[in-house]
Parts: sequence; C-alpha cells; structure tokens
Amino acid sequence: MDRTIRIHPDAAQVTCSEFPSFLLVAVLLILVGWDGLLPGFMKALLSILIGGLVLYLLYRYIYITRMVFLINGEQLVHEHGVFNIQRDYIELYRVVDYSEHRTFQQMLFGLKTISIYSGDRTNPRLDMIGVLKSTDIISELRIRVEANKARRNIHEFTNMQ
Repeated sequence: MDRTIRIHPDAAQVTCSEFPSFLLVAVLLILVGWDGLLPGFMKALLSILIGGLVLYLLYRYIYITRMVFLINGEQLVHEHGVFNIQRDYIELYRVVDYSEHRTFQQMLFGLKTISIYSGDRTNPRLDMIGVLKSTDIISELRIRVEANKARRNIHEFTNMQ
C-alpha cells in the first residue's frame, strides 16, 4: 500500500487541450503560404503571430509533459510548472469523491480526466488530465483513502431520513 504511484499526463493531452491553437496555426500557415492572397506586410504580421503561437504551444507541451501526480500512502501530490515548480498536497483522508470524464478529443486519443474532490480549503478539486483510459487509478485511490480514514478513525455520516 505504501508504494508510490507516479502518473504523468500523456503527451497527446497537449493536442486535446490546445486543439484550437493547433487549428489556428494550420490556417495561418495556409494563408501565409498562399501566393498573392495577402500583401507583404500582412504576411509578416501573420508570421510573427504564428511564431508566438508556436512558442505558446511549446510552452504548453513542456508544462503538460512535466506535470506529475504522485499518490503515496498518505497524500496526493500534484507537481506542475515550467519556470517555477509548484507542489499541491491533498491528504488522502480528506478526499470525499471522484469522477472520470472524457472530452471528444480525449476519446480520440484514448485519454481521460480524473477529478478528485476533497475537503481541502485551498484545493477542493484536482483534475488529473491526460490519464490513459486503461489506467485504473480510482480503485487504487479509493483503497488508500479508506485505509487513511480508518487509520485516523474518520467516519462519514450522512443525513438519512
């Protein structure tokens, strides 16, 4: 149970998250490459815009592929950032619910997003993006959450009428 699980978003998540930007770059490249369609100054401006979009997409690729989710015996750690690394911690005994959802782009690439809801004030919801569809994280997380609640003698009572 104390084995640390390390999860990185799949690189295809970049395409899922930034699909409109990729589409815009493709359209702008076609416009710039089409001879006689645009005046020279317009091509130069669009080329600068394309360069900026490509740099943005490169940044997003690095950001998403460097992101890591660690699940150890007592905590869920979300580490993210490119120039500054930030770590967010959620105590497993505070986790109250989980859900999985898939966008259309994620369905095409075989990915999913796992949302974890907790009683943590600073981080009540954590989205684990770009997880492979075949990866069963929720059942392992559920086992660890229940074990932590039992170890700390925490019980959930619901209003039953």
